[in-house]
Amino acid sequence: MSYQALVKAFSNREELPIPVDAVLTWIRDHTDHRDLRLHGVGRNSKAFRGAFRRLGIPTGNMYSHEVELICQILYGRDLEPDWKRLVVVKEALHVFDPAGQQVNTEDGVRRLIREVITPELRATSFAPAINDFLGPYRAMAVLLPRAARRKLKIARDEGKRTSTEIANYAQLPDFYVDIWLDIGEEAEHELAGF
Repeated sequence: MSYQALVKAFSNREELPIPVDAVLTWIRDHTDHRDLRLHGVGRNSKAFRGAFRRLGIPTGNMYSHEVELICQILYGRDLEPDWKRLVVVKEALHVFDPAGQQVNTEDGVRRLIREVITPELRATSFAPAINDFLGPYRAMAVLLPRAARRKLKIARDEGKRTSTEIANYAQLPDFYVDIWLDIGEEAEHELAGF
């Protein structure tokens, strides 16, 4: 299955917050990534929030190319709960990255880090960096899905709720909720194709 299928599976939900475990269970049930492991880690830099590592452990005979995929989702242990939820889902969505948006060498990781945390990101053509920049919005399409987003946007636009109240209800960072309420309709179409 694909990222688009995941977004579609959650798109009609109105009850929030969307449990992170429900997202991880969907990924386990609908992809080859059955082993998703969460690891809270210390952060030396506030710029680091999370990371994703995919390992292929050989399970078959020599030269069989049979592997068990183990995905490690790293997140800052000291993050606030709303940020942890967003970061874990953002990193988990890397299971859907096509080959051209993955890095698998130390030099590739160094380049990705440099491109993501520097202001030159706007001008980058490095596909993994662009993918990482869009990651929080890809996660928002799942954690603040279409049906809930549409209702809550109306409530905010009519002055019945503030973005902060909606963020607290959805247990997501206020910064991304405010943006997602405004651009979600168009962004979801661009990111998920519907």
